[in-house]
Amino acid sequence: MGKIFDIIKSVKEVTKQQSVENLTEAAKNAKTLNIKQIVDDAMDKIGHANIIVAGKTGVGKSTLVNAVFNGNLAETGVGKPITQNMKEYSKEGEPVHIFDTKGFELGNYKSVIQELKREIDRRKGTGNPSDQIHLAWFCISNDGKRLETAESEFINELSKEIPVVVVLTKSVDTNLEFYNLVKNECHQATNVIRVLSLPYETPIGTIPAFGLQELIDHTYEIIPDIAKAALAAAQKVNDQITKKAVDRAITVAATSAAAIGATPIPFSDAVLLAPVQIGMIASISKIMKIEADKTFITTLVGSAAGVLGATMTGRAVVRGLIKLIPEAGVIIGGTISAATAGVVTSAMGYAFYNAIKIVQGTGSDVNPTNLSEAFREQLKKIKLK
Repeated sequence: MGKIFDIIKSVKEVTKQQSVENLTEAAKNAKTLNIKQIVDDAMDKIGHANIIVAGKTGVGKSTLVNAVFNGNLAETGVGKPITQNMKEYSKEGEPVHIFDTKGFELGNYKSVIQELKREIDRRKGTGNPSDQIHLAWFCISNDGKRLETAESEFINELSKEIPVVVVLTKSVDTNLEFYNLVKNECHQATNVIRVLSLPYETPIGTIPAFGLQELIDHTYEIIPDIAKAALAAAQKVNDQITKKAVDRAITVAATSAAAIGATPIPFSDAVLLAPVQIGMIASISKIMKIEADKTFITTLVGSAAGVLGATMTGRAVVRGLIKLIPEAGVIIGGTISAATAGVVTSAMGYAFYNAIKIVQGTGSDVNPTNLSEAFREQLKKIKLK
C-alpha cells in the first residue's frame, strides 16, 4: 500500500504543474506491477497484535492462549527473553506476539511492573506501532476465589500504561460473588470477563467452554486500530471479529480507490487501482487465514478480470480496470469515476469474502482453483448501473 500512496503523492505534485504529459508519464511508469511486493506490503500492513498475558503460575494462561489463538502458540511458539521476568512468544506466520510474565509472584510484583513499564516505553520510542505492546490480559483463577492486594494494585498500576482486561479463568461455577469483588477492586481495568477455556467434565455432565468470544470481542474493541486486523487474523474463536476486520479492510480499500478515481489523470486509473485491489485481496486472505502468495493472488485477480468486464454495466468503465497479464504483472490503463471506483472495489472485496465462506462451507481445501471458481460466480452477481 505504501507504493500506491507514493504514486498518488507524486501524481498530485505533478498536477500542480498542470502538465498532462507528466501526468500520463507518471501513470505509464506504474504499469508494470510487482505483485509479490504488493502482496508482501499488504501482509506487512497487517502487523502484529502484541498482548501481555500476566498472572500467577497455574492460573491457566497457556491454556487460554492456545484456546484463543491459532497454532498452539503457548506450546509451539518460540520464546525469547525480553526482561528478567518476561518472555515474548511468537510463531512464524501468526500475527500475534504474547508477552508472558512467567509466573507473576506476589513477592516481586513491583519489580515486574517496573520492567513492564520500561519495556512499554522502550517500544513506544521506536515509532513503529507494530512494535508497541497494545494491551494486557491479567489472569486470575476463579476457582481460587482469592484476589491478592498485590494483584489488584498491579492491574490498576499497569492500566495507567495500557488497557488491561481481567480474565477470570477456570470459571466453572455460576456464583458471581467473586466476579463482583474483582470488578470492584480492579476498577481501572477495562473489563472483567469470566472464561472457561476448555470443556469441563463433571459427574452430571460436561460444562462447555465459554467466555472466549466475549474476551476477543472486547479486546478487538479496545486494541488500537493498527492491531485490529492482526488480532482478527490470529484468533480462532469469534467469526464476528473476522467479519469486522474484513469490513474494515474493504472500507479502507474502497476509500483509497475512490480517491484515485477522482484523480484527473487520463488513462491511469487502472494503473493506480490495481495495487489497491490486489492489496485488499491479500489482506482479506490473511484475515480469513488463507495462505496466499503471489501466484495465488495473481490467479484470483486474473480470473476476476474477464468476469468484471463482462458483467459490469452502465457507466462502469472496467475494460481497463484490472486487465492483468498474470505472468508479466502488466496492466492496461482505463478511466473510471471516483464513485464507481469505490463501489467496484467494495463489491470485489465482498465477492471475494463470500467466495471464501462458500468454499470453507463445503469442507474443501481452499486452493486457487476452487476459490477462483467461487470468486468468479460471486463477481457475476455484481451489477452497477
